Order: sequence, then structure tokens, then C-alpha cells
Amino acid sequence: MNKPHRDDSDAGLSGVLGVIEKLAKLADDLQNATGEISREGEVDLGKNTKASYHFRVRTLGDLKRNAQHSDFKPFSKSASPKPKLTDAPRITLAEPETDVFIEGNVVVIYAQLPGVSESDVLIDLHVDCLTFRAKSATMRYEKTITLPASVQPETLVKSYKNGILEVRLTRTDKLHTEHTA
Repeated sequence: MNKPHRDDSDAGLSGVLGVIEKLAKLADDLQNATGEISREGEVDLGKNTKASYHFRVRTLGDLKRNAQHSDFKPFSKSASPKPKLTDAPRITLAEPETDVFIEGNVVVIYAQLPGVSESDVLIDLHVDCLTFRAKSATMRYEKTITLPASVQPETLVKSYKNGILEVRLTRTDKLHTEHTA
């Protein structure tokens, strides 16, 4: 189920808190949900600032309900021996938390990359997509973001401090999300 949602009835922090309250209600609905729940929208924060959100949750509701009528056993134990664990550290792949803002004619992207050094952060800009990768001894981050506007690649400026990556790019045209009436 995919329901686009727009919530700009309240401005500022109260609007964000209203969206969080709606997300909490959706979490309650997940216990009985089947298939997929998807929501997207934006919140007007005032002073020409908007925050957008999108999430998708897939559930095992159908699998659990149909397991009694099926030969499929999702959690059955295998007769094969368990693989041996080594002393080598495991590297976890994660998609970092990101925020994208437009400040005048500049697109600003923030990403949380805790535990990596600035020299381990790689950025790739291709047309209207920005991809960044970073790796530490135990964590690997990777994410591709579709930029909300066309940008000038030569204006890319990055900074990294206390686990937060900041990327700034100058826009070249109108926002990709603007529509003419």
C-alpha cells in the first residue's frame, strides 16, 4: 500500500511532532499489516523551509498467516553444520542517516558517518546523483542521493567533523520537484 501524504497544516516543530505522532500510529498498525506500508510527504517548517520524508516497511504478515497452510518453514533448522566464526572482525554495511537542504542557490547534504576518518570518505557526483562511501575497521557506509536540483560539479565542497559529512554544491537551475500549474 502506497499513500502519498502531505502535511503542512502546522508549521515548525509542532508540524514535525505531528508527523512523528502519525508515524507512531503506523508502527502500531504494523502488527496487523500484510505486504508493505509506504508513506511520503513534506512538512512546512516556516521561513521558506520544508522537510521531506519517505519510508517503506515490508512485513511478514502474509508469510506468518499462510505458514500453517504451506510446506514452507521460514525458520527451520538446517542439518548442515554451522559455519565457524573467525576472529576477524565483521564489517557491517549501513545506509547512513542523511539530510538534504536547499539554502538559496546551494544544495547542502549532511550525512552521519561515525567512526570513519575524513580520508576514508569518497564522493562521486554523476549528473543529478551524489554517491558517497566510507569505510572503517568495522563499518562500511554507502548511499546514493538524487539531488533536488541540477548542480555545478566544480563547486563541490566537502567537510567532515565529528562523524558528520557536509557536502555543498551550487545549483544551476530550478528545483527538480517544482511543477508548473
